[in-house]
Amino acid sequence: MVFDKPLIAVSLNDENYERNFPKVKELGGDIIEYRIDGFKNKEIDHIKEVINFGTSLGLKGILTIRAKWEGGIEEVPNRLDYYYQLTPLVDFVDIELRAEEFEFQEVKRVVKCNDKKLIVSYHDFEKTPSQEKIGEIFDQMVAKGADIAKVAFTAKSFEDVANLLCVASKQPVPTVAIAMGEKGKISRVAGFIFNSVITYCALEKAFAPGQLTVKETVELLKKLNLR
Repeated sequence: MVFDKPLIAVSLNDENYERNFPKVKELGGDIIEYRIDGFKNKEIDHIKEVINFGTSLGLKGILTIRAKWEGGIEEVPNRLDYYYQLTPLVDFVDIELRAEEFEFQEVKRVVKCNDKKLIVSYHDFEKTPSQEKIGEIFDQMVAKGADIAKVAFTAKSFEDVANLLCVASKQPVPTVAIAMGEKGKISRVAGFIFNSVITYCALEKAFAPGQLTVKETVELLKKLNLR
């Protein structure tokens, strides 16, 4: 997959999806991240209906079933059952770098068999590690077969942001490099210049420090001649 512009993703659950998904499209978003761990109704048939609706609007899809230990909303038992049945419906599948090895390898196998893209992710909600440590994390992701290596760190300073983007720019695969918090806001629009290919936004109201809405992101990317 060639990324000729930064893709804008919005993380949503199934609440008011028939109203929210068209808004993503209307505002200029490209992708729905289906946060299954946050779905109110986790029945497979319902989730398929939700994803198919997003696809019908021309929106790409990221399947994310975030583990509770890495920031997930609710624990989802038997995650593999969801990966098996839902992977064919989306474009990207997210799995944590630190997932149990058998689960990770099964998800990777299913993703490759369905000709989808594997996002390997790592989150630290407390800090941004050193450049050396960030590089080690990326190295592990690449070694494990990531098509896109996603990291999200909490930035306490602009130096943290610079360190993250500097390392991301040198990776052999596309990345998602998110500096969380107010100091990291710039990473959500300038990241594409540093090999960060997807930016994650809020639909209409930011829920975390430093997060931008789709409208704000589109406007800023246009000013940077990136849209």
